[in-house]
Amino acid sequence: MNDLQQLIYDVARILLWPVIIAAILCLVWVLVELGVLLYELWLRFRYRDLDALEIRALRARKAFRDGKPRTAYRYLQENNYSLVVVRFLYDLIRNYQTERLAAKPLKLLQEYEFYTIKRLERTRILVRVGPMLGLMGTLIPLSPALVGLATGDIQTLTDNLVTAFSVTVIGLLIGGLAFLVSIMRDRLYSQDISDMEYLLELLEGSDVRLSSGRRLSKTGVWDTEAPIEYVVSEEEAERITIATLPETPDEPLLPVATPAAGDGDAAQTVAVRSTPIPAGPDAADSGEGEGLTFDDPTMDWSREEDPFANLGPVDPEGTDDPKPRGSGGPLRRR
Repeated sequence: MNDLQQLIYDVARILLWPVIIAAILCLVWVLVELGVLLYELWLRFRYRDLDALEIRALRARKAFRDGKPRTAYRYLQENNYSLVVVRFLYDLIRNYQTERLAAKPLKLLQEYEFYTIKRLERTRILVRVGPMLGLMGTLIPLSPALVGLATGDIQTLTDNLVTAFSVTVIGLLIGGLAFLVSIMRDRLYSQDISDMEYLLELLEGSDVRLSSGRRLSKTGVWDTEAPIEYVVSEEEAERITIATLPETPDEPLLPVATPAAGDGDAAQTVAVRSTPIPAGPDAADSGEGEGLTFDDPTMDWSREEDPFANLGPVDPEGTDDPKPRGSGGPLRRR
């Protein structure tokens, strides 16, 4: 064996351990990718529903048009049956919240097409690299095995042949699993891209629907489309809540003077119903405040300050109640 042959033999011997280590790492890699594929399949079989995707997209579009973006985001986030779709919807919602570019959703869709290709490249590389490592791990130990056979060293021959055949099996296993993962992911990711295109079309496409998709009644009228209903999210419900009275009063409210706490002379004015206030000694037992009169200093107006002065003189004869004036009956002004 000359010097050049010895150099090639030594290089091959040096490459044996890197090839074995690379084969083991590729085996671990392809097993991890196989586990992720099984998880993706479970998510798809468990949660993917085209009808549910349509309903969520239509409800999200209706919420967007009603000015309730948080509700729309919640419906979009319910499409969590695929890791690719979840990442796409996250970027789509972030665009709606910040940039709001009209052309950005289409660009995001194209970016995720490249993203799926990138994920497929991992296992497609292993389809080629696995058998290559197996072949290298087979041929490299054969040289020392033949040397051992020539010198009669059976132990060296046996050890090298075991290593050669073991690395071959590992390389073929890597290639087979990687090919299986690549084929199945190619179909899954193509379906994900189709779902994302459909979702964008429902969100931002036109509302025109062909009449052939509906039934025609006997009177020649097409069935109307079913209304789209959705549930407003809690955050938006709190934001649009309007403060209302716990109970709408049946009668107008009148001011009543009640003594303030800690001050016997001062008075507080509160609103009560316009029911007749009992007079006399029973009024104190009723627990209600004393009604204000025109003798009260707070309501002693002058002619110029009286807001009812311009309504005209009082007509005691034009009342609805035949009671005489001063009996407490209502008065009518001209």
